[in-house]
Amino acid sequence: MKRNITNYDYEILNDIRNILKNIGMPEKYYNTRCVLVLAACLEMLPEKKWTAISEDYHRIHDIIIFINTNYPNKAGLDKIGYQENSRETIRDDTLKIFETNAIIEEKKGLASNDRNNAYRVTAQFAKLVRKYKTELWEEELKIYLETHEKYSDTLKQVKNLEPGYSVQYGNLNVKLGRTPHNKLQKQILEVFVKNFASGALLLYIGDTTERKLQCDEQKMAELGINVLSESAKLPDIILYDEKHKRILFIEAYSSTGEFNIDRVNFIKKLCNPKEADMEVAFITAFSNTKKMLQVYSRIAWDTEIWVAEDPTHMTHKNGDKFIGRKIVSKK
Repeated sequence: MKRNITNYDYEILNDIRNILKNIGMPEKYYNTRCVLVLAACLEMLPEKKWTAISEDYHRIHDIIIFINTNYPNKAGLDKIGYQENSRETIRDDTLKIFETNAIIEEKKGLASNDRNNAYRVTAQFAKLVRKYKTELWEEELKIYLETHEKYSDTLKQVKNLEPGYSVQYGNLNVKLGRTPHNKLQKQILEVFVKNFASGALLLYIGDTTERKLQCDEQKMAELGINVLSESAKLPDIILYDEKHKRILFIEAYSSTGEFNIDRVNFIKKLCNPKEADMEVAFITAFSNTKKMLQVYSRIAWDTEIWVAEDPTHMTHKNGDKFIGRKIVSKK
């Protein structure tokens, strides 16, 4: 078999090797076998889009069949493909290494040598790979590396992370993670609120790992806010500015989730305010202007934009009024 390959004839294999390099895998773990095995687990074929990767379980037998069918003779580098007696090498020298580095996970409840055992890519790795060759790749890679130890440094799957962000908000102490998304949430609570909604009551804040870090369901019910029934549509933060009788829905934008017209209209339908003069504001928050400009055209009119690097100003995508709108139009 040919060794020390600089470029495969299949561009998709070059891409997979590059991904493994980017996450810090040592050179011997982005060799041809490792690259082909990961291609099989992802079910990646030439010209297939990265957004279409598989997260299904695959037995080692299935992995071998996939490689031999789609990348015959080990991507043209050998006279023969992988044989069934390669299963132990694939399991011990590739899949187990990937499992240690949180790239692959094993099917639970089965012994490693069980013929029905199977492997799939982890949700975190799948999320990273789907951003490959997009404008969001560098950001997603940064987040991945912040939460996963490089295999070249240790054999631990995930870092022993230092404590995340702790935010004191009134009488509440909110414990956030330490991702860029959490940092932006912290800036919203400490900076945005001070500048634009001083004294606002924190009704809700959620994170990807804990959807309800703080949730005042009783107060939201009193105000007629029913968005908790649709967790997939929840913004990151909900505030109530009692002084101005205004509900503020705030999204800490990382790679998706800006307040587009469909999302705004959906959330409005879940609001049935008890007071006729109640207002609502939809605010998409960004860490910097560059990121905001990437999605500006998708942000709905009659909503607001706040950028943390310019914290004393807001962009209002409306012309007749600044922050806040009546939830229900007057009859």
